[in-house]
Amino acid sequence: MDNTRWLFDKSRFQAQGFIHLPSFVHGADLESLQAEVLALISSKALMVPREGSEHFFKKYQSTSYCYVDRHEHVPTLAALINHPRLRHIVRELLPEEGLFHASLVQYHKAGEGQAIPWHQDIDPEVVGAGQMFNFLLYPFDTSLESGALFVVPGSHGNKRLPAGEPHGDLPGQMHLCPRAGDMVITDCTLFHKVNHNTSGRDRMSINMRFRNGALDRKQTSVGIYRNGRVNYGG
Repeated sequence: MDNTRWLFDKSRFQAQGFIHLPSFVHGADLESLQAEVLALISSKALMVPREGSEHFFKKYQSTSYCYVDRHEHVPTLAALINHPRLRHIVRELLPEEGLFHASLVQYHKAGEGQAIPWHQDIDPEVVGAGQMFNFLLYPFDTSLESGALFVVPGSHGNKRLPAGEPHGDLPGQMHLCPRAGDMVITDCTLFHKVNHNTSGRDRMSINMRFRNGALDRKQTSVGIYRNGRVNYGG
């Protein structure tokens, strides 16, 4: 039975800008996903090159290892992008034309203290709320020590992330520690971050991003941080 309808509370999502869906993937699919992601991160050659990005890492304090659109190496992810349950939610959020934008596996290696600072994935002054979404899937358990997902409920929309220290506390913040197979969906204008991995365990997340098909990719290429803005398109 497809239980997506009662799992996904659209009105709650629209009010707070995120929603946590436990056990979205489980059983054999989760086991396959775990094995494929572990194989992916074992290959440095498949990672987004870090050379030439030292300024970005230093200024914005965003230090993940990233793997973009490596679907041939993670076939379970490729299948999930078009799964009826996920596509049902995409249609709920983007009823006119919801397009797959990109996938991103982010890896925080144990012992390296990696983190992602407060940011908005798109410039809210260019693209408002309800136009692009992160579907964050967690292949393994997370914890506060390994890197929780911090969000500010209701911060999505045309509000710009306030200036300040990249990882400093924000009023109203809360954190989530998704377990293996959980999914967290966020509006791309939501204030969010991942705290430093101080544990002895690797941390991984998989982002499947969908956008309004009417948007030009150039409109979605700028991210907002507390100490600046970044054009990911170069």
